[in-house]
Amino acid sequence: MRLGDRDQALRQFEWDAAVACGAMAALALALGRGRPAGAVSVLAGGGLMALSYWAIKGGVDVVVDLVGRRDRDKAPEASTEREGVPALPARRRVGLAVKFFTRYALLAVGAYVMLTCFRLHPVGLLAGAMTPFVAAAVLAVRSSRASSHREHP
Repeated sequence: MRLGDRDQALRQFEWDAAVACGAMAALALALGRGRPAGAVSVLAGGGLMALSYWAIKGGVDVVVDLVGRRDRDKAPEASTEREGVPALPARRRVGLAVKFFTRYALLAVGAYVMLTCFRLHPVGLLAGAMTPFVAAAVLAVRSSRASSHREHP
């Protein structure tokens, strides 16, 4: 898989997740007979997942950039690296670890606030939080169909 393919697949995943969230919000609006509470709950859950996705994607992009930089800087004749030399400054590594581990706590606090203060419906919030899974399933089905079409002309 080339980098361009990865970026295209991520854009497709992000689009599928947004469409899934919108479709579930529309379904919640229809099931709620026009009352927006369910749809707002779905959109809020989708927003929480978008925030989580953004944080994960940022961390992965840092690691991919770091690996790419190390591969570019490594000379072919110098195949051994010095042991114990950190790839990132300690401050940056601590910042990434804090961001990674506190993400779940922040999402939990956000969900708690949405449930208690804003009185959003928990099923709608859960449905919105499921949008990445729906998008991944759609992408898997699309990929399997594409591969089966390539095998059988």
